[in-house]
Amino acid sequence: MPSLTDNLMNSDIPAKLDQSSFASSSCIPMALACGFAGLAVGGLIIIVVVYKCKGEKAGLQKRIISLETELRNNREDKENTEQLVTTVLEQKRELENQRKQLREQLDEVEKERERNKRTLQTVEGEITQREMTFDKPEELLRQKENLLQAQWKLDQTKKSTERQLLNIDKLLDPIEFQIGRIKNRRRDVAIFME
Repeated sequence: MPSLTDNLMNSDIPAKLDQSSFASSSCIPMALACGFAGLAVGGLIIIVVVYKCKGEKAGLQKRIISLETELRNNREDKENTEQLVTTVLEQKRELENQRKQLREQLDEVEKERERNKRTLQTVEGEITQREMTFDKPEELLRQKENLLQAQWKLDQTKKSTERQLLNIDKLLDPIEFQIGRIKNRRRDVAIFME
């Protein structure tokens, strides 16, 4: 078998490597060009990434400002809605109080009408009895006339009170509808704020 030194001598590999074979004059400029090209591409990538980040940051800042404005507007709307609800509820309470008073007044008018009706029937009965005895009941006729006028006034008061009650009910219907809408909107805003 041949020895290791014999193999090395007979091979194509030079026994001594000299530096000039690795650093030939054509390799150095090529290596420099590749290095600079790599640096240029890396620099461009960094510039593009930084530019995109700045653009996204600016877009995010605009979005934040927009959301803050929307939130501020929602808070103002909520405050306005709260004031509106307070005012409407106050008006509703006032109308309900008026309705209660009118109903009480209507009950009183009804009672007075019934008393007047009974008195009128009594007077008419007496008039009929006196006419049978051929007695002229002048005083009873005047009393009957007064009772009929009182009955007419009570009827007018009753109609007026019923009309007022109807008007109050007509006013309360849209108020109650709006209160329902406002409460729903308030609930939706509260859910949105969470």
